Amino acid sequence: MGEDHLRPRTRWGKHNMDKARDPVPGVAKRVGKPSWKDPRLLLGILIVLASCVGVVALTSSMDRTTAMYSAKADISLGEEITPEKLTIVNVKLDALEERYVQADPGMLEGTRANSLVRAGQLLPRSALGLDDGTNRRPVSIDLPDSLPQAITPGAHVDVWVSLKERSENTYAPPSLLLPSAEVSSRAERATGFGGTSGTLVELLVEDTKLADLLEAMANDARIIVVFNPGASAS
Repeated sequence: MGEDHLRPRTRWGKHNMDKARDPVPGVAKRVGKPSWKDPRLLLGILIVLASCVGVVALTSSMDRTTAMYSAKADISLGEEITPEKLTIVNVKLDALEERYVQADPGMLEGTRANSLVRAGQLLPRSALGLDDGTNRRPVSIDLPDSLPQAITPGAHVDVWVSLKERSENTYAPPSLLLPSAEVSSRAERATGFGGTSGTLVELLVEDTKLADLLEAMANDARIIVVFNPGASAS
C-alpha cells in the first residue's frame, strides 16, 4: 500500500517540473549586448560630440580678447604717437572695440595725439590726429566764475555763447557753439586775498569752429561752459 501511494505523487511532480521548464508566455527574451554597428549607439555618440563642440565654441567666444594699445605715460596734445610710448594689453571690449586702436604699428605712422591720453588709458581712435596735429587747437578762455570740480583735463564740456548787443548793452539768448569740446587744462585764477576770482580753462577746438569762438571772445560775448557727463564718460 505504501508503494501505490507514492507512485502517483512521483508522476505528478515530474509533470510539474516539465511545465516549469517550458517558456512562460508574455516574458520578453533578454536583450543582447549593443554592437558598435547599432545606429542608435552611433546617434547617441554624435549627439554627445555635438554638445561638447557647442560648449567649447561658446566658451571660446565669451573669452575672446583683442590686443589693444595703452599709453605707458601721459601723451600730451600734439605729441607724436609711436609704438615705444605704448604697451599692448589684451582686453575684452565687444561692441566698444571699434572705439580704440588695435595693436597695429601701421595705424600709428606719422600720427600725433589729438587729445590728452592718460597713462594706462586705452588709446582712442579719436586721439589719432592729423600728421601735423592741427585738426584741433588749444584755446584758453578766461571765465569770470569758478567751474565744477568734474571739469578736469580729459572731460568734455558744451560751450554756449551769448552775443552782446551793442545798441542796448544787453546780451542775446545763448546758443550752443561747441558741443562736447574736450578740456586740456584748467587753472583757478587767484586773487590777492587768497581766494579765486575765476577760472582759466583750455579747450581743444576744431578748425571749423575756431573762427566763431575767437570772434565771440573778441566781441566780449558771454561764454558759458557746461559739463557734459555723457561725452566725458564715452
